[in-house]
Amino acid sequence: MINDRVVAQVSTKHAELFLARIANLFERLPMLSGFHVTVELDVVEVSVHTWPGWVPARELEDEIRAALEDLMADGAEQTAELLQGRTFARVFH
Repeated sequence: MINDRVVAQVSTKHAELFLARIANLFERLPMLSGFHVTVELDVVEVSVHTWPGWVPARELEDEIRAALEDLMADGAEQTAELLQGRTFARVFH
């Protein structure tokens, strides 16, 4: 869950949509443990939970990028603020 001053500065509706889309990304990619988005909005440090020796294909990063680009299409400036320099991780309970 993202709870900080950046989220407080964007509209509630946009923040809810953002959080729902990020959650959906983790649901669609069950092997995805987390990823980091740089200030330049590049996806780096993709972490996956899989069997030993399996290396994720480039397509996984491409799918994450495509999902983030869809988010940007809905509100580029606000979404960029929510993405820049953040790490997103699956929540385990």
